[in-house]
Amino acid sequence: MHKILILVLALFFICCKDSKNSEKVEEPLPKEKPTENTEATIPSNSDNFSNETTEEELTDEKSNKVVFTNVFKALNQRDTLETYAEGSIENSTEDSLEKQDVVVDQVNTDENKSISSTTNTEIKQSKEDVTTNTTKDVEIKEAIPEIIRPEHDTWNTLTKKYVSSNGKVNYKGFKSEIKLLESYLTHLEKTPPKKGWSRSEQLAYWFNLYNAATIQLISTAYPVKSIKDINSGKPWDKVFIKSGDKKYSLNQIENAIVRPNFNEPRLHVAFNCAAISCPKMLNQAFVPNRLNSQLNKLSKDWINDSSKNKITENTIEISKIFEWYAKDFKKGVLPFINKYSGTTISDDASIAYLEYNWDLND
Repeated sequence: MHKILILVLALFFICCKDSKNSEKVEEPLPKEKPTENTEATIPSNSDNFSNETTEEELTDEKSNKVVFTNVFKALNQRDTLETYAEGSIENSTEDSLEKQDVVVDQVNTDENKSISSTTNTEIKQSKEDVTTNTTKDVEIKEAIPEIIRPEHDTWNTLTKKYVSSNGKVNYKGFKSEIKLLESYLTHLEKTPPKKGWSRSEQLAYWFNLYNAATIQLISTAYPVKSIKDINSGKPWDKVFIKSGDKKYSLNQIENAIVRPNFNEPRLHVAFNCAAISCPKMLNQAFVPNRLNSQLNKLSKDWINDSSKNKITENTIEISKIFEWYAKDFKKGVLPFINKYSGTTISDDASIAYLEYNWDLND
């Protein structure tokens, strides 16, 4: 657009100049006296006039060329300036864009660093939370004791070693391994019955605890002639048996825990009172999965032991235990005896109770 305007102005300038030249009035040639020779009417300086006109025209052409040359130079110079300006603008724009890109890159880098830093912080915090939670879980687990069942292997080994098949107890042998016996009692202390234990698990625990504690009590005081020689004749009232955070006496285990809560008349063949008249002591540990068969065997051996019970069809002389704990035999004493006796007792048989021998069962 600028080029067109400049060309128009240049043409207008040239036209104006031509117009001025055309407006010039050619001055008439001076009149001269006619001469006789008419051929001499053409002035003698006509050639000079013609040459002057040509030079003027040349001067005008040169002037026009100079004008056009200057115009085109001006146009070229303007083009150059515009090109330079455009280039400068483009360069400036490119530089600006590059600077903007740098700024954007820097912002993105800063944002990435911020995001990365935030992410790393969150991950670190998450790890710390996990570690904290794990630590808390461990602390909670350590604070709540794991519910475990007791192991009766130690007691099983000791009884097999120091109790005969007919129930005689080697208290001297038990005393020689009193530390091992006490370690078993400590184990039972740390594994008391918990909610969820089966009936057999609980009974096996209390039977083994009672008998091991009785053996410890006697072995510690051994030699003695009778369990009644201990604790002023009241060994069953001595509170020394630990289970969990509590302490019990032999009487409490038998009469406060097992008898009222388990409805099990065979408990009397399981708890050993360390006397000759007591049912024989089992020479193995009670275990939950064989508890019923163990109790049945002991009951059968006890009922058919003539030194403990004398049974005929019409007359029976039986252990004082049946008299002392008659109410524990819910179906009656005779039905219980008939269940295990090799001799069937009649319903109208006479009943007598044998004297109880409290001498030590050694």
